[in-house]
Amino acid sequence: MLALRISIVTILISLSGNAQGYYHSPNDTLWASTVLDQQVTMNITQVHTSNDTLQFVWQKLLVDLPFGWDATICDNSNCNLALIDGDTTLPVLPGDDGLLLIHCTPHITTGVGIIQYTMFEINQPTQLDTLTWIIEANELSLDEKFNVSGELFLTKDCLIWLGEELMHPTVNALCMNGSKVELIYNEALNEISLKKLKPGFYWITIEDKGKNYYQKIYYVEQN
Repeated sequence: MLALRISIVTILISLSGNAQGYYHSPNDTLWASTVLDQQVTMNITQVHTSNDTLQFVWQKLLVDLPFGWDATICDNSNCNLALIDGDTTLPVLPGDDGLLLIHCTPHITTGVGIIQYTMFEINQPTQLDTLTWIIEANELSLDEKFNVSGELFLTKDCLIWLGEELMHPTVNALCMNGSKVELIYNEALNEISLKKLKPGFYWITIEDKGKNYYQKIYYVEQN
């Protein structure tokens, strides 16, 4: 019986030794603001927390970039000249960290771009992480854009737009995980309904007459 207990403990220790052994820093989702023709660099690091050698497989999940934008991706083995479909990193030795880095330069078109890749450690294929990079680009800085055009005010379950007249705008809410929810704009009341949203942080984007407007909100569902 004692031998059986020792065997069970040994198995549990062995299993715990195969835990993930890393975490993503600063997070698995990054946001960046820039202006046209100005490159942003966004790195998600796989911080090594074990004494094992790790190796990562990453694969493209989603790329949604406005017209004219350039983007590349790098890992610890190579900097690619495009957002390739995927690759396998070099081994990450104890004491070293992994990385998945995006360079993005918006050209021609202002707007919001989303890049997503999945990643897993080669010996733990069921532990799949989704890494997300969200980039917004304006002709001017975000503050300058708002000072010229208008602002959104949160009230109960809707947003009120105070600014220049909007004519049939496209309004979306960008979630922190990179997903997008289309919202309804009531032109008569200058209101944007938030009833489709769950509580949390969002970037609200308005596209109208070739212009783009952005504002970050924290939505709390009203009873």
